Amino acid sequence: MSTPNHDPNEFDWKAAESDLGAVVDLETARQRRDGAAVVASEVPAVSGPAGTADSEVLEGEIVAAQVTDAPPELKQWAWAVGWRHKARRLWTYKWRYLWNTFVVLGAWSVRASGWWFRGIGRSVSDFFNYVDDRQALVIADQAAGAIDGRADVDAWLKARAERHREVKDRRRVVRSRTILPLAALIALVVLLLWLGRGDMIRSNLGHATLTAWIGLGCWLVWYGRARSAPFLPQFREPSPYPPVTHDTITGALLATGISQFRDVVKAGHSPVDVIFRDDSAGGKIAETHPIPGVTTQMVMAKSTVIAGALKRPPAMVHLSQAPTGVPGHVEILVLDIDPGQTKPKRFAYLGKPVNVGAPCTIGYDPRNRPVRWPLPGANGITTGTPGSGKTAYLIGLACLAAADVDGAQLAVFDFKGMGDYAELEPVCFAYGADADPTETGRMLVGFLTALKREIIRRRQVLTDLKKIGSEMLDNNAAALTDRLARSKKHNMPWILVIIDEIHEGLGDPIYGKEIAGLLTDLMKIGRACGIHVEIASQRTDTDSIPTSISSLPIVRVAFHQNGQPGNDMILGTGAYKRGVDATAFRRGAAGTAADDRGSCWYIGSEGGEPVRVRTTFVLPDVKRIVAAALAGRTKAGTLTGAAVGIVEQADAAPAHSALDDVRVVFLGEEIALHGDVLFHRVETRHPGRWKSQAALMAALKAEAPGWKSPTVDVGQVRPADAPVDAGLEKTRKGIRLAHLESAITERDSKRGG
Repeated sequence: MSTPNHDPNEFDWKAAESDLGAVVDLETARQRRDGAAVVASEVPAVSGPAGTADSEVLEGEIVAAQVTDAPPELKQWAWAVGWRHKARRLWTYKWRYLWNTFVVLGAWSVRASGWWFRGIGRSVSDFFNYVDDRQALVIADQAAGAIDGRADVDAWLKARAERHREVKDRRRVVRSRTILPLAALIALVVLLLWLGRGDMIRSNLGHATLTAWIGLGCWLVWYGRARSAPFLPQFREPSPYPPVTHDTITGALLATGISQFRDVVKAGHSPVDVIFRDDSAGGKIAETHPIPGVTTQMVMAKSTVIAGALKRPPAMVHLSQAPTGVPGHVEILVLDIDPGQTKPKRFAYLGKPVNVGAPCTIGYDPRNRPVRWPLPGANGITTGTPGSGKTAYLIGLACLAAADVDGAQLAVFDFKGMGDYAELEPVCFAYGADADPTETGRMLVGFLTALKREIIRRRQVLTDLKKIGSEMLDNNAAALTDRLARSKKHNMPWILVIIDEIHEGLGDPIYGKEIAGLLTDLMKIGRACGIHVEIASQRTDTDSIPTSISSLPIVRVAFHQNGQPGNDMILGTGAYKRGVDATAFRRGAAGTAADDRGSCWYIGSEGGEPVRVRTTFVLPDVKRIVAAALAGRTKAGTLTGAAVGIVEQADAAPAHSALDDVRVVFLGEEIALHGDVLFHRVETRHPGRWKSQAALMAALKAEAPGWKSPTVDVGQVRPADAPVDAGLEKTRKGIRLAHLESAITERDSKRGG
């Protein structure tokens, strides 16, 4: 097949049209088209930095996510993948298969009966044509011809003589091949009768006659078959959708309204190159010709229109750039089965070791290829409407970190506080999911502050190792490596921090600003030190998540979105118009069994292209994974923090009482004060005693363990010396004097006892 040039008139459409009616092998077709071997589809591992680092980010090697062939833990034979899909397709459409088989075999039986009669006539006619050499008569007439309008009688007589000799030879052959076998058979029968074995002839005559009749009948059917069509019955695809052919794909491309496709069809050509089956993906792939003026983005933006023209839901039609990389050379994957009607795959590492230092499988793309999630050198942001699969995806990430018992630690903070992550608490070194978002915010501020100090320590260790040229580093870059993360001496494991419903924490009137500042710093400087922060939210507007935070993550995951603004906020400006549409995911609407929950658009590397992913479903196996992780961590001695009961501690043993410091600043008849007012007054009386408002509140709770939540809603209580902060005056929480005095009384009574 010829290679299209820039000028459409120079394209060898005749060569292309010769292949339009057949489904061909992709490798062979590309070799004929390009005149060279096909380049392997594997994506090589990224060995260098993924882009230019921010000036505030510690330089180091960044590992990009990959969409590639199956990882070692999921290697399978190609034929096994194909047969597994065929078995699933057979079971899904079993009744259609049964009906199709009945119809096809019935129609073939009727045709075979006609072939039997035609075989009789064709065999008799061909026999006499051979014996009489009737073809030679035609040759003789052609040989006579006409020379200057006169017949060549000599040539005709010579041809007739040759034909006469050929007829004699053929009749001699027929007599020898028919009379001699018949004579031999008769002689055998006479010999058996003479020897008195007539009973053997009579006993086998019926079977021999039946066998000969059946053999003759089968031969007549075969001889009378339609020689331009396959002999065996051809079973149709058991799909309720129209077949994938050049005509249907061409019609779908015309439906996009792209004028170049219409011009090509008007010229009598087809925009479709080849169609081939991919059993590992479970469907057919159609490749388009690169046509001048048509880009890949133009076609992908019409993916929904193409799906409608093919009479399939959008989840069954996927468009992507062909491996050649030529703009406009598009691959259209049409699946056999609606993925929304099938169960998602389970956790990829059940009973297998996990190493989060390398990209880990979190789902599969439309071609059934594993999609990897990177912990090293990246941060992530995940969004989606309630019930879209966002929380299940985050729990899957947490299970990956928990299962890596030797090289990773897990921290989880859930501002929803509904116990979604409660099963993971036994393996978390930091955990916060209080029903009061302010309390969760207080715990998060304390954790992020301690984590920032840990990053400073790690940077110093990495700098020292870089100076001595340690073999623990890759290319002597000051970035955490998997070898270093598993070193007991340096104590720097990978850390995954999951913060769900982050907009609640950022909007907290007391701790919101501190959380925003700490998160911004950590996401800038923590990547090279092995800290991966994964934030998640139902809301993506700038009022809920500031751009200074939402723009930092490299890994971006968009489950179902309510509109175009949220879609483009996560997947990039213009993503919706390019066909990267997270609003099209179905949510199990009434009257249909289709459900795309758990499906998302995934960007796994800096500057990477969005990939549609069906994430693995981990919820049924969380208890099993956590139990195995807990046993492994107990054996390895890697349980720490909240997992062993150390929920939170003060930064240092305070030499002063926070309860007394706060009690002193209540003046006159004041019965309640906001938290910022209390800290302002304490800081005025004792400068530098408490580093922050969060530290003061943590010390209060540490002195009075029975006081679950020191801060409560105290209404509009703003004294004259309150800090000027008009943006937070309407919704503040603080401490009531009665609660404070009760806590002091409880403390004093315990001391007296």
